[in-house]
This record gives sequence, C-alpha cells and structure tokens, in this order.
Amino acid sequence: MPQPKVSIIVPVYNVEKYLERCINSLRNQTLEDIEIILVDDSSTDSSLALCERAAESDSRIRVIHKMNEGAGKARNTALEIATGEYIGFVDSDDFVESDMFETLYEKAKKYGSDLVMSGVLFVDGNMFSSEGECVRKTYFENDTHFETAESLKNLRMGIVGAMPGDAEDSKYGMSIWKNLFRHEVIKKNNILFESEREMLSEDALFMIDYISCIKKATGIDGAFYNYCRNEDSISKSYKKDRFEKSQVFVSEVEKRFEKDIEPKIYRIYIYRFWQAMCRVLCSQEIMFAAENGIKFADLKKRLKAVCTHSLTVSALKSYPIGTLPLKQRVFAYAMKYKLYFLLKILVGLRSR
Repeated sequence: MPQPKVSIIVPVYNVEKYLERCINSLRNQTLEDIEIILVDDSSTDSSLALCERAAESDSRIRVIHKMNEGAGKARNTALEIATGEYIGFVDSDDFVESDMFETLYEKAKKYGSDLVMSGVLFVDGNMFSSEGECVRKTYFENDTHFETAESLKNLRMGIVGAMPGDAEDSKYGMSIWKNLFRHEVIKKNNILFESEREMLSEDALFMIDYISCIKKATGIDGAFYNYCRNEDSISKSYKKDRFEKSQVFVSEVEKRFEKDIEPKIYRIYIYRFWQAMCRVLCSQEIMFAAENGIKFADLKKRLKAVCTHSLTVSALKSYPIGTLPLKQRVFAYAMKYKLYFLLKILVGLRSR
C-alpha cells in the first residue's frame, strides 16, 4: 500500500463520552490520505468497543490494545507501527476542524518544513471559564519560519516559557496536538515520549527533543484543534503530586537546554514557566480546598510549600515582575510576599 500522508495517533482511555466525536472529526478530514491509530490503554468502559466498531467501517483506522501505561507510552506504541510521511497527535476527548491536517500538510510540503505549528480553540475555556465559552488562541500572525540554529534555540525556549513583556507564559505553546511532525525525523533520532506519570508535560519534552533534531519549523496563523475541558483528564484536573512532577519537568528541561544554551539565556524562560505553574498549583489547591471543605490552615501549608520553594523564590526574585500583564503581576506579588489570603481572594474572584 502507498504511504499515507499523515498518521494520526490517538491515545484512548475511558473516554466513551467523547470518543465518537473525536473519531468522526478525524474520519471527516478533507485530507483523506491518512491513517488513524487508536491506542486503547486498557480502558474499563466501552472505549475499546467503540474503537473496534469504527475500524470495521473505515479501513484507515487501526486499533491497538495494550496494558495501561499512560498516554505517553501509548503514543510510543503507535509510533512503532505508524507509516505516514508526517505524524499528528490528538487526545481522545478533544476534536479537530475538518481542514486541520490538509492545511498543516500542505504548509509542510510547500516550505519543506519538519514541523508545522498552529493554534488552538479552547472549548469550554479553562479552569476559570464558564461552560460553553470558546477562546481562540493563535501564536503566529502569518507564516513564520525558524531555520537558523539561533532561531531554533529560541523556538525551543519559547515552547517552555516567554520573555518579559510577552502576554502569554509560553510564547509558542507547549502542546504537541496542534502541530505536525515529519515521521522520518522521529524515527531517525528515536524520539520518544516520557511518561506523564513521572513528570508534567511529557509532550513539551517531546517538542524540545524534536526541535533539537530538525532543520526547519514553520508557524502558521489559524486554530484547528478543539481542546475541550474534561475534568477527568490528567492535564485538566487536580493532582496532589503536580508540584513534584513540575519540579522533575524543570530538571529535565534544564538538562536539555544546558547542552547548547547558556543558563543566563534560558533561565528567564524557565522562570516565566515556573511562575505560571505556581499560579496553576496555587489556584488548584485553593479551588480544591473550597470544594472539599479543607481548613485555611491546611490550605496555607500547601500554598507555603509552593511559594517558599527555592525555585519559586529564585523565579520571583530574578524575573522583572513589573513587566507581566496585570493579573499575572498581582498574583506574582502575592506569591512573592506570601500573601496567602490574598491568593485565595484572587482565585475566588476569577472562579465566579
């Protein structure tokens, strides 16, 4: 059989509520020359049956059933059998616009790019947004190329964080699912996913590793990926060990950056990331405490652990907080001066 233009890899675990929506959005792509690899990670609901039923009606769909190891390992299993010229990744509780992969593939071919990056539609917003709200986020106003060693280094750092004055905490977005990757680069360099059970944002590490091996990346205007709020998913719900996993993630990022970037250059990006992560950590702790009747004294201990951590202290001390957007700035000052009750008020106001 001829090589498909794109292999789309979808880890599946207990998503019977959302899976058909996701699969249908892939089957209805205007780029028809694709293969869809559904990796069932030992679901205990009807997800596997839904995958198999979809495969029976569409020869482009392949189903893998494996022992439960998480999304990162599920993607690695699919990469072993994928045959497409390019690779796309989709989470099974999300869905994509019908022209997503045709648009990304055509840009990749037009420019000879190893990586094409696009935007995202946040459906039902984020943890502070109301149900039904949809926010469109793009990272590029026009076709933007990264093809020098310096620009690719800046892209790697901009995946993790941002410079002072940038409105967003990640200049180019950390996630894999809005992008398209050249399969040959992944195979040649044996680029694999870490386990999200060990660290936060395994897909950002994949991005960093991948960009380290390419000659050209292209960012385009447009948002094609619908990221849906789902309280059951790993990245969108409270996790007690998120703080510890975040620390492991930063350590892994530094190991990668220090190979060819000076610490005085990359640390400003890591400090911006860490501030953003601390906002998420504090916000989730406060919201979790409110929902579960946890006393303020106990909440304060959790907030103190975040705000007094050495990395937090360094990030807030070294970063020019005054350059941050207003809401981020106020939150940063509250963390810096350990104003825990103010943090609670700020999160309460945003949650309304």
